[in-house]
Amino acid sequence: MSHPHSRLDGPETGVAGWEEATALLRQVRDGVAPVHAGITGPGGSGKSTLLAEIASTLRSEGIRVAEGLDEVGRIDSGPERITLIVDDLERLGDDDIARLSELACPDGPHLVAAFRSWPRSDAAAELVERLGRRRPHIGLRPLSPVDVRARAAELLGDAPSLPQLERLTTLAGGNPRLVDLLLAALRDEAWDPRTSSPLPVTLLAQLRHRLDRLDREFLDFLVALAVGFSGSGPVLAMAPRFRNSDLHGLMSEARASGLVAPDGSLIPIVRFAVLQSAPEHELWAGRREFVDAMEAARLPLGESALELARGGYRDVRVADALQVRGDALLPTEPAEAWEQYTVAIEAGADAPSLAGRRAQAAWSAGDIHAAERLVDGLLAAHEHPDLPRVMNVAAAIWARRGMPGRAAETYLGLAEADAWGAEPLAAVCQAATGELAQARATLAAASNHGVPGSSQVAVLLMAEGMIAALEGASDCGLSSLLQASSIMNESREIVPLPEVPAVLAAHVAVNAGELGIAVEVLQAAGAAEQGGLAFENRLRLTEALIELRADHPARARALLTGVDESERPLGLRSDVLAHAVRIGLARRTDDLAALVRAWSAARPVIARMPIDLMGLASLAELAIAAARLGETHLLEAPLAAAEELLERAGRPAAWSMNLHWAGIQSAILREDRPELERHAAALLEMAAANRVAGMLAEAGRVWAAALAGRAETIAVEHAVRDLAAAGYRWDAGRLAGHAAGRAAEHTDTLQLMALARSMHAEDGRSDTADGAGEDGRRDEAGLSAREREVARLVLEGKTYAEIGSTIFISPRTAEHHIARIRRRLGVTTRSELLARLRLVLAEEDG
Repeated sequence: MSHPHSRLDGPETGVAGWEEATALLRQVRDGVAPVHAGITGPGGSGKSTLLAEIASTLRSEGIRVAEGLDEVGRIDSGPERITLIVDDLERLGDDDIARLSELACPDGPHLVAAFRSWPRSDAAAELVERLGRRRPHIGLRPLSPVDVRARAAELLGDAPSLPQLERLTTLAGGNPRLVDLLLAALRDEAWDPRTSSPLPVTLLAQLRHRLDRLDREFLDFLVALAVGFSGSGPVLAMAPRFRNSDLHGLMSEARASGLVAPDGSLIPIVRFAVLQSAPEHELWAGRREFVDAMEAARLPLGESALELARGGYRDVRVADALQVRGDALLPTEPAEAWEQYTVAIEAGADAPSLAGRRAQAAWSAGDIHAAERLVDGLLAAHEHPDLPRVMNVAAAIWARRGMPGRAAETYLGLAEADAWGAEPLAAVCQAATGELAQARATLAAASNHGVPGSSQVAVLLMAEGMIAALEGASDCGLSSLLQASSIMNESREIVPLPEVPAVLAAHVAVNAGELGIAVEVLQAAGAAEQGGLAFENRLRLTEALIELRADHPARARALLTGVDESERPLGLRSDVLAHAVRIGLARRTDDLAALVRAWSAARPVIARMPIDLMGLASLAELAIAAARLGETHLLEAPLAAAEELLERAGRPAAWSMNLHWAGIQSAILREDRPELERHAAALLEMAAANRVAGMLAEAGRVWAAALAGRAETIAVEHAVRDLAAAGYRWDAGRLAGHAAGRAAEHTDTLQLMALARSMHAEDGRSDTADGAGEDGRRDEAGLSAREREVARLVLEGKTYAEIGSTIFISPRTAEHHIARIRRRLGVTTRSELLARLRLVLAEEDG
């Protein structure tokens, strides 16, 4: 049979359940046997709306419809069946249920009935069974954000944003009636659903009207759910007012009403309405009953404590629960821990006793100023029950202010209080100031506190790594610091520290010419949020300075922009670092106006800049810029302090050579040949112990000769490539450029200019930045030129030591390169590694 222009073949109506209903209605229209079907869903799910749409559609198809039992007898009988539509079947009496049961027979009408899951008599339950599991059945589900978008477009004319749609869906639990109320509030009262509570007046009045029609026991049950009781479990049964109640029946009624989610919790918007509607004395009594019942059941309040306190309920048990939860969150979620402690005070906790915890939470969450205020107030009081924690935060604050010596003293005071990790952290600070002998002694005196946790192991490795790096064992030091950073990343624990291991590891790696390892460890630490928000910008700035060294100004600028956009205070030592990056960017882009502006902005900070090992790289950048601008007098005191620091440390080559190289660059800019020769001589003295120092010394000699027009092209090329390999790619390009401008032969000029351009390839990382080759490219397997070089030596069966001696890297560095090759190739065993390398290199050679 043809049915032109049938509504059953048209588009969706937007009514919940319509898609399923159309299949049912086609059976009614086209079938011979009677259709007996049920529509079920909680209150507000759209059952009545769907029934009305069904009735209207059937009438448009020429089918007679009786809406309710009373209309059945008034419709004339005819050759075709009528369709009986019944709403709220669960409310019918036994007589009506019996009559419906009689009609639901092979000779009776089509029957479509809507009902809730509760309440129902036995007779109704039997009929529901016939209309449900044994017959076509439509179960109305909660709306999704996509469904809400369609309703919003209809009611508002324009759909809200996706976050707003998701928020509305969550608040209403997907209940269509509640969604419509929220959309109306959005339209008529300019309500912002992000605020949730208090609810706007009209919306609250509509919800309150519905609540006022509920019986007293059921309303008490909803209030109990609103203040924290769970609908399941033993706690609700222990509350005096529900001791004799049918809790199963109450929960069944609640779910059927549409006011409660399937998991038994109140729909959020209903909970807000209950809490705003119920008298305060009833809420207070309900909350007290809840806390009493939880205590009687020996169950922790957990997350409920926060809601209780936010609701204004003051109780020492709630305060204690908030403190316990705050302590559990403090190592990994400090911002949430801060909230727990703050609300605990509102609930009656002793504020001074929580001040140390709050200071640690504020530091770890990046609110340094709040931590400083709390610590200053606590230290002024001299005595505090949580003094070791307070001193630990204070030490981290001193280090952030560029005062590692004061931080070391604070940690040593902690060591006297037998605090775990105090000696290693003191040793790190002492090493940072060049006090190597003191650092050794402090670490040797560290107390044994049993089995350490992850962060404690990381702290110990930090101290060992720094001392080893200062003693000249850079490979061992770097290995320890990389391990410390990895452990800290994996633990996700955020503790106050004078410095994070990733920054220490990056500096040691840069000193060894391994910029790739330095960038990698910093990026991994950033991804793992190592040190929390307190160190987020320091990690970025350290990476930016390394990217400048690798001649990647665009990457450095992007990192600096991220720091500026965070608008988070940096602290003096990181402020110096930020200025060094800005000045370095201007210098490398030959933007004199920008360099002057950056230098002017940095002058006040330079005047009070702190000097420690991690600040030497910034100092070197500033020293070269000062020479360019003729303001070397501003750097005399910091450079003298750096000389004293390095002298105390025993003149470690790895930490000294960058300043000497900066001295060479400054001397070249000032055309100060004696100063150039002094720094070159110092580098030559270190060359026997440090290969990078030797490369820098030779590069300085060649550069001086090039400026005098006496350098040979082949010597320049060697020096340029050595500089790039040592991690000074931008300087390597400048050397090639200067030599090209003074070359005697035109062919030499062209050759050196091409070499200079190859050093300044911004579009791809160099070997000095992440292991890629000089052209910045990787092969199809993702291996850089250096990694391919290492791979060939692995296939030759060479050990780490043999690989290192062959290509002039340390065995530890060779080990790290091989570890990265394994990760890139996705192999774990040595046999897998060898098989993959043979395949990769064979394809390349082919």
